[in-house]
Amino acid sequence: MADLTDFEAKFQVLTQVDGSARFESFGTSVLCSVTGPIEPKARQELPTQLALEIVVRPSKGVPTTREKLLEDKLRGVLTPVLVRYLYPRQLCQICFQILESGENEQFHSVRELSSCINAAFLALADAGVGLQNCFASCCAAVISNADQDVLINPSAEQLRNASSTHVLAFDSENGREPDSHLLLLESSGDFEEETLNKILDAGEKACLQTVQRLRQALKTKVEQDLVWRT
Repeated sequence: MADLTDFEAKFQVLTQVDGSARFESFGTSVLCSVTGPIEPKARQELPTQLALEIVVRPSKGVPTTREKLLEDKLRGVLTPVLVRYLYPRQLCQICFQILESGENEQFHSVRELSSCINAAFLALADAGVGLQNCFASCCAAVISNADQDVLINPSAEQLRNASSTHVLAFDSENGREPDSHLLLLESSGDFEEETLNKILDAGEKACLQTVQRLRQALKTKVEQDLVWRT
């Protein structure tokens, strides 16, 4: 059985930025860059905390309202996990380039949104920006059958045949259940309350597993950096 939280992560894939990471999982690939904290323009400056500028670029074509909606959702996830009071009157630019969508972009954006959130965690950590907690995301689909089975990180075909699709994000200090908090629940389609509870349970478990894997990827990166420096 395939590991539904499997992914490939690469750090420092861009120059001229403070941090960058590439996150790839089941046909969806996202590149994230972080610049900052830097001096903002006057209209962006916040007197007591860090301001955020988030940009999403699609895999093909120019940004549309679809990407603007993704930017708003990402802002809602990233704002509470950043230690913004450490950087008053400064700006952090977070840019996402979708390399491979892995889904029908006309109907879905769940895989892109989930991968962007995971890529953001890696890039922010690479840039050394202060974080309240680790965080991770997964997407889910509910199959139209009697049991309303929940699939974690579904394929493009499974998304097409799903009765509902969902994106979840949780933060956690160490990848354990008692200290996790829901950051995002984005749903589309028809589902019942009982099904939603199944989605939350399965999504939390998958996100916490992803947090542990992301932490391990960061640990490996730091160890390699220390070896290189010595």
